[in-house]
Amino acid sequence: MEVMTRIPRTGIRIGIGLQTLAMLVMFAGVNYLGFEYYLRADFSRSQKFALSAQTRRVIREFKEAKPLSLLVISSPTFLSPATQILGDVRNLLAEIQYSGRERIVIEFIDPTRDLTRMREVQGKYRFNNADGLLILDYDGRSRFVNIGEMGEFDMRPVAQGGEPRLLAFRGEQVLTSAMISLQHPESKVVYFLQGHGEPSLGPGSPVAILVDYIQKQNAKVDLLSLASTDAIPADAAAVVILAPKFDLDEREQAILSAWLKQRGRLLVLLEPDSQTPRLASVLADNGIAPRNDRILRTIKLPFATGILREVTGEILPTTEFTRRLEGATILFPGATQSLQLEEKLAENQKIRLRPLIQAAEEFWGETDYLPNQPKGVRYEDGIDHGQPLTLAAAADRDGVEDDRVEVQTSRLIVVGSSQFAFDASATPPGLDFLLSSINSLLDRGKQLSGVTAKSVTHFSLNLTDEQLGRIALFAMVVLPGFSGLLGILVWWRRRA
Repeated sequence: MEVMTRIPRTGIRIGIGLQTLAMLVMFAGVNYLGFEYYLRADFSRSQKFALSAQTRRVIREFKEAKPLSLLVISSPTFLSPATQILGDVRNLLAEIQYSGRERIVIEFIDPTRDLTRMREVQGKYRFNNADGLLILDYDGRSRFVNIGEMGEFDMRPVAQGGEPRLLAFRGEQVLTSAMISLQHPESKVVYFLQGHGEPSLGPGSPVAILVDYIQKQNAKVDLLSLASTDAIPADAAAVVILAPKFDLDEREQAILSAWLKQRGRLLVLLEPDSQTPRLASVLADNGIAPRNDRILRTIKLPFATGILREVTGEILPTTEFTRRLEGATILFPGATQSLQLEEKLAENQKIRLRPLIQAAEEFWGETDYLPNQPKGVRYEDGIDHGQPLTLAAAADRDGVEDDRVEVQTSRLIVVGSSQFAFDASATPPGLDFLLSSINSLLDRGKQLSGVTAKSVTHFSLNLTDEQLGRIALFAMVVLPGFSGLLGILVWWRRRA
C-alpha cells in the first residue's frame, strides 16, 4: 500500500515541477520578446510624443560609427522659463534615443552638481551660459540650442510677479533644424521674387509661417528684385514666385527663361485672378501651361444649389517627395485654376512632366467663371475642363528617370493656387507639400521630404474665482455627499 501511494505523489511532484519550469520558461520568453521586439504608438490627440517622418529620416542619416552627441545642461533648481519644459525635452529626447538607438548618445549635466564635468564641457565648447543649454556635436561640428527657445511663452504674467505661461512646445522643430544644419552645414539660399505685388517677408508678413518653416530647414530666405539685376544671383539654390498680382516685363521674362534652361530651380504659386501672360508663357515654354478656368463644383442645399470654390486636392505619388505624402489632401481656398501638361513639347525638348496634385472627384474647370451668371453654373462637355484636373505639376529638363538619383537639372514646380500658403489658410498638409517641394528643388528631397515637425500647442482654461469656487464645491462637497448618501441608502435597504 505504501508503494502504491508513493508513486502518484512522485508523479504529482514531477508534474508540478514541469509545470513550474514551463511557466518560468514562458515568463522568460515573453519578457525577452517584449524587450527585444515591440511596437510603440502615441494615441494622444495632439500626437505629442510621436516624431514626424522627417525627424526620423534625419536621425537615420547619422552613422553608428559617428553618433550624434547631445549634451543637455540644465538644473531643475534654476528659475527660468526653460525649467517648465524640461519634462517635455526629456520625453522628446527619449523618443529620439529610441528612434536612433546607437546613432544617438545623450548626456544630462546638472551644472549645480556635476561641477567637474561642467568645467570639461565649458573648456571644450567655449561657452559661459551655465543653464538651459543643449549642445549637439557631430563629426567635429557643434550647434548650440537654448532650451528656452523650444517653448513659446506668454510673458505677461511676469509683470504681475507670476511665472511665464507655456503656449506651445516646439522642441522637435528646433532640434530637427539643428540636426539638419549639422548634416548640411552649407546654408542654401531661397529667393522670393518681389516687385509684382507679391507679399512682403518682413515683420507682419502674411506668409511668416512658411518663411519660418523654410529657415528651420537650414535654408536662408532672401528677397530678389529683377529690376536692379540682369541675372539670377549665382548663389540662388531656388527661386519662389508667390501670388504675383502683376506680370513680368519682357526683360524679366527673358532672365527667368534663360535661367530655367540653365539648371534653374523655380517654384511658382499662381494667383488666378491676376493677368500674368508673360509668366504663363515662361511656364508653358517649360511644359506647364496655366488654363483660363476656375475649379469648382456644385453642392445640394436645402432650397437651392450652391457653388463650392474651395477645392480639395489629393497628392499623387508620382515623385519621390510626394510619394511620402501619399493619401494627404490639401484644401485650396480662394480661386484655383487647373494646369495643362504640354506632352508634345516635353517630348521634343526632353522634359519630364508629372502631376503632383489632382482635384477630387466632382470638381471641374469652369471656363465661364465670371460671377452672377444668369443661367447658373453647370459642367458643359467640350467647353469646360473635366477630370482629371491637375492642380500642381513638376517639369524636369534633361533629368534622369529615377528620382532617387539627384543630379543638377532644371526643375519647375507650379501650383494653380496660392492662398493655401498664407498664414490665414495654412494647414499641415499644405506646409508639408511646400517644404517637400522646396527641399526637392534644393536636391534634398530624398532626405527631408515628407511630414515635418509641428509645434505642440498647450491648452489652458482661464477660469474666474467664482467658477473655481463652483468646481471646488462640486468636487469636495457634492460628489462625496452623493456617494455617502448612496452608501446610506444601500445600507438601509440591506438592513430592512
